[in-house]
Amino acid sequence: MVRRVALLWACVLAIPGAALASCGAENCPLDHASRWSEAPFSFEVSYQYIDQDQPRVGTDDAAVGAIPRHHDEVRTLNRTTTGRASYRFAGAWSVSAALPYVDRFHAHIHNELGVAEYERWEYNGIGDLEVVGLRSFGGGESRNRYFATAGVKAPTGVTDVKNEEGDQPEPAARPGSGSWDVLAGAGAEWRMGGSRGEDGAGGIPLRLSVTGRLNGRGTEEYRIGSQVQAHVASELPVGKTFALLGQANFRVRAKDDVGASGLEEEDTGGSWLYLSPGLRVSTGTRASIYGLVQIPVYQRVNGIQLVSDVNLYCGVTGGIF
Repeated sequence: MVRRVALLWACVLAIPGAALASCGAENCPLDHASRWSEAPFSFEVSYQYIDQDQPRVGTDDAAVGAIPRHHDEVRTLNRTTTGRASYRFAGAWSVSAALPYVDRFHAHIHNELGVAEYERWEYNGIGDLEVVGLRSFGGGESRNRYFATAGVKAPTGVTDVKNEEGDQPEPAARPGSGSWDVLAGAGAEWRMGGSRGEDGAGGIPLRLSVTGRLNGRGTEEYRIGSQVQAHVASELPVGKTFALLGQANFRVRAKDDVGASGLEEEDTGGSWLYLSPGLRVSTGTRASIYGLVQIPVYQRVNGIQLVSDVNLYCGVTGGIF
């Protein structure tokens, strides 16, 4: 089994650059191993870079305006820094809170009465606060662990980001959605090979998790499509300091309900499958630095949407006490 896992990550890291494309959304799905921390208090600061500059129709790349719309999307550049803190307050129970800071560039061509007008926005601001509770099972003498999560996203993010002409971008392109959302999930972790540590850990972890999100109505009565994500993730230790990371991430997102925005509902939603290789460097007993590259092996968008060439995700994690 250990040899099979090692071979799997070797195949992930060997994928050629020509296979790069990316998700058609401003946040990409990942399994966050840091949330499994056994420390009473843990933290994570992450940075995400996604440059969506390639229009896509279905499963094929296309030119800007390949399907004529009221707005022809040109580019959305996302740079998001997120702080996350977790507190384990009762053994198997813990709660975490995450707050993003969004720095975004957005541009599209506004078509009205046969006149094409280029519009652009550059803005930044606080995003929506997410609070999640976790209940874990197993651990200790067992090398297997299981968990269930439930949480809520609050509309704390900035929704007023007018450009110099006083126009707002699409509701889904703003730092905050203006909606209350609920999420829930479940997962498991198994340990393969290696010696058992004091907490029952050791060996190579293999994690499986599934999460779902149900979104409410927000700005301009816009409702972002509900979604389901599934992740398979593992780490392959290389000495005591380094670990090769590998994940497979799948997401299905329903079409948005555009409400009073006047946008095209048919240009929202889709399904994606990614492979996400990376590297973790341990800097202390409970601290590490990590980075991942998210590579889609399959993506199908509804209508015409923007995608990127590659997504980058890096972070610092640590535990206290």
